[in-house]
Amino acid sequence: MRPGARGARTLAALVAAVTPWGCLEALLAPEPADGPVAVAQAAWIEIDAYHAFFEQTGMDWDSVGTVYLPRVSATTTDADLFAILSEMITELRDGHARLRTPSASFAWDGWLTERPVNFYETILGSYLRPPSGTGAGGVVRWGTLSGGLGYVRIAGFGVPGIGEAVDLALGSLGDVPGLVVDIRGNGGGSDTHVKAAAGRLLSRRAHFRSVRYKAGPGHGDFGPEIRDYMEPTVDDPYDGPIVVLQNRGVFSAAETFVLAMRTRSNVTFVGDSTGGGSGNPIPRELPNRWVLWVSRWQATTPDGSRYEGIGLAPDVLESISEQDLADERDPILERAIELLSN
Repeated sequence: MRPGARGARTLAALVAAVTPWGCLEALLAPEPADGPVAVAQAAWIEIDAYHAFFEQTGMDWDSVGTVYLPRVSATTTDADLFAILSEMITELRDGHARLRTPSASFAWDGWLTERPVNFYETILGSYLRPPSGTGAGGVVRWGTLSGGLGYVRIAGFGVPGIGEAVDLALGSLGDVPGLVVDIRGNGGGSDTHVKAAAGRLLSRRAHFRSVRYKAGPGHGDFGPEIRDYMEPTVDDPYDGPIVVLQNRGVFSAAETFVLAMRTRSNVTFVGDSTGGGSGNPIPRELPNRWVLWVSRWQATTPDGSRYEGIGLAPDVLESISEQDLADERDPILERAIELLSN
């Protein structure tokens, strides 16, 4: 059965259950092929077929359809259709599920907005000393901390050259006794760029994650487990002690970096839990050429633990209070300096 076949049949059943028979023909009419009814049905089917976390959350997606699909008719405007589909996507509580149109985009951001920020770029200047610099278009920033410790900030993994910028940072900092790697607020990007950066800090090949792809229309249809490995990318990686700073804004590919760094024996993680976005979304084009992104795999830590919607917990929980912000203090960074100094 092709992906979506189950959804198509279930869709017809659920629409029939909530729609007067006089309106059923209109709701299921194939024309126009790119009309609002067809678009809403297609969005529901794509999510039904590809979303990877229905069993994990226990969500009844059929019931969600009975709430939102009847709100769409042939006269529904693009603006109203976008609003209805955005509400339907919100039900998933999945930060990777999103909808993009030529004029608007939507993604559920509760994974981020419901937690403290715990990072303020403006405070960093009072801690960093030369040698310092930036790379990868400013995405990577580095400097020296008190006690001669090194500091490297990676703000994202969405641009090429991250690995080379980390090389520049380590070369500029020299033989530091300890290194702070700050990825707070890093919303992710490409695993390819993550592996290029993390590989500069790893000395051995290591299993850091396992994934299972959605492989059929049933909510429990998945392919076999695939082990994912991280490998060194340079001959002489930095092997000193590292503290990784993380917060709720660390999401998706940035969590791949956390998982990679967990394979090292001398790394401590300080801050808050990460955002919990493991889904690896796939784009699906709707009949009107709007694009829907749907999470298509389940990822776990090497020991089989899930972190979708949960996040990866730090070793040391630390936060920045409003008073700290007023005093221009970063207790998370200060704790990292303390740990490396001791």
